[in-house]
Amino acid sequence: MIPILLIFFSSISVVAGPAYPTATDETRQVIIEKAQESIESTFDPEEYRFTLTARWIQGSLLKAQPEHVRSVKLQGTVEQYTNFEVLYLDGNSIEQVQIQLKVEAEQKLPVPNQRMMSGQTIEPGDLSWRWVPVRMGRDKPVRSMEELAGKTLRRTVNPGQPIHHSEISTPFLVEAGEDVDLIFTEFGIQIILTCEARQNGAIDEEIQIYCKETRNKYLGTVKGPGEALWQKTH
Repeated sequence: MIPILLIFFSSISVVAGPAYPTATDETRQVIIEKAQESIESTFDPEEYRFTLTARWIQGSLLKAQPEHVRSVKLQGTVEQYTNFEVLYLDGNSIEQVQIQLKVEAEQKLPVPNQRMMSGQTIEPGDLSWRWVPVRMGRDKPVRSMEELAGKTLRRTVNPGQPIHHSEISTPFLVEAGEDVDLIFTEFGIQIILTCEARQNGAIDEEIQIYCKETRNKYLGTVKGPGEALWQKTH
């Protein structure tokens, strides 16, 4: 009988060791931390918070030892992609380079607790403070509850959504279709005509007015409840 040689192949498992951060990773992290400190020194930490990630960093800078990164300073304004100036030690000389980081910003803002409809008057109880993502340099939301209280919404706003200045107005002191006292003042003489408002108007807003008595159209500035100051005759 011919002997049969059985050969068994055993599989060998190679287990990779734990991944350790490289000098490049550590340098990148030091740069981001120093950039974060630079931004936070400019903004109130009670109102803003930031998350930074690398977008573009020179390779020569990443090759530097982490302890050789001397400073990272904000350049210009904070936007989605923000420039920073970095000083680092390269041999015996200090080098200066510019990098760009992605900046994600959040702002603590008064926002609606529930959906609010256009035309609704904002009450303090309608709002609460929340951290909201914002686009730095673009978004200009209302930052205080006092500024929102008593204002009228010009559009529907969802819960948790920041409210912008263009989306609110003061309560109307003159309503379209209602009587308005149109005040003319000239040479110390004041004349008041009772006319009809053709537009809604808040304080200091200009509205169109029609007077049946004179059969003229006027432009007036709202100065009080049911009162407008004459600006010109059409």
